Amino acid sequence: MIKTYRRDGDDALHYREAWNDGDGVWTHEGKVGTKGKSRFHTTRGPARPNRPTATEFIRAFTEDAAADGFHPVPDDQHGWVVLQCWTHTPDLSHPDDDRLFEQGQDALDQYLGWRGVGHYDGNDLGGDPPAEYELEGTVLNLFCRVVDTALGVKIVRRFAREFDVTSKYVIGAREPGADTPYRLAWSPRRQDKEFRL
Repeated sequence: MIKTYRRDGDDALHYREAWNDGDGVWTHEGKVGTKGKSRFHTTRGPARPNRPTATEFIRAFTEDAAADGFHPVPDDQHGWVVLQCWTHTPDLSHPDDDRLFEQGQDALDQYLGWRGVGHYDGNDLGGDPPAEYELEGTVLNLFCRVVDTALGVKIVRRFAREFDVTSKYVIGAREPGADTPYRLAWSPRRQDKEFRL
């Protein structure tokens, strides 16, 4: 998959990406945080000998994107957003916990990807929810690599609402940089000031 980005004159971030899929290539572009537009391009095959191969198409796509000012964002310039959920039960036996764990990770990855924000990058599970919430579940952290941390927080929060995450949750964020700490980016309680992994 080729993912490229550029900022416009108003400092809005845009994405342009392409990936192989069977007998063609998908392209997808738009403003980061929106679904944008996607299109399927058939590539060379027995019935289409004059079309470019997928490799040729993606090479031309990358060159055209670069000519328009789109470039990949290096790994060290990605930030992180964490959706931290405090589950209903410690063993995820509650139906909402099971749904979040079994379906939520793929759904979050798709939600981020189709909006050009980034991708889901794994989880960790365990620990106790903050004592002040008086919950008996456990902590589920869903980690997301993002090209823009502020937009990432906004999109992860929107995902949590649309996916109907029923457990209590907060969102943490970390700006790019090896030693940058996580900070609390969103909480339902105004008095919360810290984010703990």
